[in-house]
Amino acid sequence: MTKTENFDERPPANALRVQAWRDLPRDRGAARYKITRADGDFHLITLSKGNRIVLDALILQPLFCASPVRISDRVCILRHDYNVPIIKRMYGNDAATDRAKFGVYFLAAKVVRLGNDGGAA
Repeated sequence: MTKTENFDERPPANALRVQAWRDLPRDRGAARYKITRADGDFHLITLSKGNRIVLDALILQPLFCASPVRISDRVCILRHDYNVPIIKRMYGNDAATDRAKFGVYFLAAKVVRLGNDGGAA
């Protein structure tokens, strides 16, 4: 399910570089999500704690892969245990870290957090 795409251009300006958990959404309680693929197929999942925090952040914006809070661990759980389609795009020459290559995570499907009444939150 892991998919990596290579690009030469720069990552989106809104990509979040996570330095600490405080940079991510704060709500850790259980929440339901509807994940709809391009073919219209969907499934529902319930997440809490760190998995919810990372998915909520990905809904808002792409995330740089390298992070002191180990974003990649949560992304692996979301991909493999919850079938959330997350892709990694690779870029070159990160001026902020002097890395020759770096990745950014993106959602590869429509993901909506559902409210208590079943509607979008």
